[in-house]
Amino acid sequence: MKLFKDIKSFYKEILDKKTLILNLTKRDFKQRYAGTYLGVFWVYFQPLMYISVLYVVFTYGLRSAPRGNVPFISYLISGMIPWMFFSENLNGSSNIIKQYSFLVKKINFRLSILPIVKLLSSILPHLVFIVIAMGVVLINGKSIDLYFLQVFYYTFAMVSLLFGISLITSSLNIFLPDVAKLISIFTQFGFWLTPILWDINKIPEKYHWMIELNPMVYIVNGYRDSLLYGRLFTENIGQTIYFWIFTISMILIGSFVFRKLRPHFAEVV
Repeated sequence: MKLFKDIKSFYKEILDKKTLILNLTKRDFKQRYAGTYLGVFWVYFQPLMYISVLYVVFTYGLRSAPRGNVPFISYLISGMIPWMFFSENLNGSSNIIKQYSFLVKKINFRLSILPIVKLLSSILPHLVFIVIAMGVVLINGKSIDLYFLQVFYYTFAMVSLLFGISLITSSLNIFLPDVAKLISIFTQFGFWLTPILWDINKIPEKYHWMIELNPMVYIVNGYRDSLLYGRLFTENIGQTIYFWIFTISMILIGSFVFRKLRPHFAEVV
């Protein structure tokens, strides 16, 4: 099947052009904060301030109680960190082709690597935030264990999901600029529909399956299972299977859409 051959050649090209990808990643990272005096400082300052505001509001304003034996700050930061990575890249990926429009007319350049560039430019700050989250949960009474390492599996799973979705959004947004606006609205609603500030166990169990259709529920719960609760992903095998079926479907659909629309990019950009 041609689609599967294209996917195989795509991953081969990633290895062949790893130097180019790394150079574009550095360029994307620098451009994001070009023109600001504090530069990379904003990568960490803005998200940490946002988490701090949420913590103050929900702890002292709304009197949010600890989640079982877990302090609210640990519960909050372990859910916020994956969501911030997801929402930032979901919003940013829709404009990645337009951002690199000067590459569109280069016949030998595979544009489908651009979503990877966007993801890679965000991965280092995300890893720093993971370390910060580990520090917070340790300070708040959690002992270090091997389950912490499982968080990197969930990071890989989230990157895979984002890659599939970004292939779709980045190619559609060239022809339908409203796609970027819809994604922005989706992330705003998605934040409240994902159990980040609230506990899914507060909802009757018969409705859990509806909430778990959201693939980010698997990721957010996975970060908490790794950092807080010490649970393996194999303990929730049903949701793991669903997540990977959904993610692989997004990658296949995204690859198909991108391949079909790629010949027309130069006419619009």
